[in-house]
Amino acid sequence: MCSEVVYPEKGDEIPLDSNENLILRDDYYDDIHREMRDDLSVYPSPTGLSLRKKLAELYELDIENVVVGNGSDAILDTIYKTMVSSEGIIARFVPSYEMYSFFARRNERRLMDIPLNDDFTIPNYTDFDDDVEAVLICSPNNPTGMSVDRGYVTSLLKKGKIVIVDEAYGEYSSEDCIDLLQEYDNLIIVRTFSKAWGLAGIRVGYSLASYELSDKILSTILPYNVNVLSLNAAISAIDHRDMVEEAVRVTKEERQFLTEELKKQGFEPFTSQTNFVFSKTPYNISSGELSRTLLKRGFRIRTFDDPVLKEYIRITVADRKTNQELLKNIREIVTSR
Repeated sequence: MCSEVVYPEKGDEIPLDSNENLILRDDYYDDIHREMRDDLSVYPSPTGLSLRKKLAELYELDIENVVVGNGSDAILDTIYKTMVSSEGIIARFVPSYEMYSFFARRNERRLMDIPLNDDFTIPNYTDFDDDVEAVLICSPNNPTGMSVDRGYVTSLLKKGKIVIVDEAYGEYSSEDCIDLLQEYDNLIIVRTFSKAWGLAGIRVGYSLASYELSDKILSTILPYNVNVLSLNAAISAIDHRDMVEEAVRVTKEERQFLTEELKKQGFEPFTSQTNFVFSKTPYNISSGELSRTLLKRGFRIRTFDDPVLKEYIRITVADRKTNQELLKNIREIVTSR
């Protein structure tokens, strides 16, 4: 029996720990709500056909290249089952998204952990043993916010291993790997509607891959695994992608503002390609103390149990008013130490 990943229940604090989209305008959601009028008495498409078609059009792919699921977690969980044998190994780079190890335990698959460099960049490691059947890369990486160089991804693909690139934050990055699908049939890209699209509550994710790999995923994933309301909401979101693109633009501006202001207060933030800022705390306050004090003041930020990350925090980028209020509270806390 695998151990569980436990997420705390949310309170009334401002949620700057979950990397949800806090920038999208209310009329974006109003439009989606108005368009969600499907017949709830009938089953949805077993494979989410309408959304797959919409995503294929968005990325200029064929519908056979797209699989949709109940969040990107469901897609990743299925990929573990279908792409790696019970004797095989999935290589991944750490630290990264904590659920990767949960999927391995759940599906009784082995993981090979490759530490990131001291500056959290990815090591130029491509010579994997035959037992390694897939390489998993989070780009941009959670929690560091850094993208992986496309050249490195290409070098891995040329080795012939299955390469899974989790692009949950891809819309915020200056580059992605989607065009590589035209050249490499061993590439799987996983994305989500939970981040830039601002629809974490509907639980929709998807994969983009070759016909062969997509068919393997589709043959294993549960049918009817995305409900009719979620399918409809995701389709509506794509129809309003101009609002999403505007929110991404504002997020990038606020990300730079938050980064620069944290530097002024003695933090050491990393250059982010996501909707969050990952930073080392000043010498005079621990990440835990800062987080606990901010929680009492109504703000939730992310800290980590991993010893490598114990001196670091992760803050979701919000609107200017919220960012300024957070920075004001951080300044008061840090200067009082």
